[in-house]
Amino acid sequence: MTELIFKFKGLTPIRFPALVVSDKIAKIKGVQINVDDLTVKELRQLIEAFNEFAEKLTDDISRISSSLNFEISSPTGFTVEENFEPMNELFAYHYLRANQNRILEAFEIVMQKMKRELHVKEELVEFYRVDEITPDTIHSILTFPENLVSASGDVLIAKRLKGFAPERVLSSTKYETANTPENRFVKFFLNLIAEWTQRLIDKNIGMKELSEFKSEIEFISSISVWDEIENVTIFPYNFHTLLKGDGYRDLLHLFREFTTYSPFFYEWKRAIDNKDISKLYEYWCFFKLIEELKEILGEYNLRMKVELGKIDESNVYAEFENGWKLYFNKKFGKLSCSIPLRPDYSLFAGDKLIGVFDAKFKLEVVELKDFERAEEELE
Repeated sequence: MTELIFKFKGLTPIRFPALVVSDKIAKIKGVQINVDDLTVKELRQLIEAFNEFAEKLTDDISRISSSLNFEISSPTGFTVEENFEPMNELFAYHYLRANQNRILEAFEIVMQKMKRELHVKEELVEFYRVDEITPDTIHSILTFPENLVSASGDVLIAKRLKGFAPERVLSSTKYETANTPENRFVKFFLNLIAEWTQRLIDKNIGMKELSEFKSEIEFISSISVWDEIENVTIFPYNFHTLLKGDGYRDLLHLFREFTTYSPFFYEWKRAIDNKDISKLYEYWCFFKLIEELKEILGEYNLRMKVELGKIDESNVYAEFENGWKLYFNKKFGKLSCSIPLRPDYSLFAGDKLIGVFDAKFKLEVVELKDFERAEEELE
């Protein structure tokens, strides 16, 4: 749904949901209407035809895209922007489906080589529990005289303290903990992955592809070590372990990919939500072209290039078995000093441009004789 906004001077704008319906839909679905004098019945028929057509496009796009092998990659170096969530379910589904093994392997490595820190805990304990007498122990006896109590002569230290002995003294205990900033980040990302996987499955998205992955993530989440690790408060991007440590650097890279902005998926999801027929048709044509071209050019592998920090969807392409690539909205040089060239789809063989395609949602009845005449002119 789009919005219709009424603005009045000095007043708050009034927003109404609006459904933009073209009479082309009626022609496609065979609905007879009079655009100049539309009745309520005809309007209902038109809206019904519109919804059916939008649903058909969406279902077809989902069917074709779910069969593709997505590769979502990013450059090694980029600026950091904490978004903390991927743009939408479409991106999350394709990203998780394509990177299940990378994610699980990184978590497994971290679990095997989890960074721990040695901490020293100082506390007052009963005198008989002290295993080692240190200068700090002696100092605590002198510092806290209120802990001295009367003792019998059998207690050796009482002979030195004129009949008194400490009831409690300061003791240092050394222990290892996994509660480090790096592991707090790992816990955060683990919870984020688990949350999005569950969200997708709850919406019946990728149940078949992600069910086993969900079980693996749940198993990792159930390990008791996470109980001692606190929630993340700051992101330790400059910590050596997170940048260089085995498993940690992989999770950081995966996190940055997972939470980046992707125009391709954003526009795709928005077209579905708004039932934007022209945009849905543009995506449908792209995936349909891939489906048709694979019969000619061989099996394909659709790659979704995600360059973090850049709003650019020109690196979205399907690569076929023979090396040819079909790009989505690839940006070329300028036709003039101010007009860039950006066709809907462009087909390349290496660096050579083979052809361009333009998705136009139009309905024109063309007579067969017109095709024959056009072919004769081309010859």
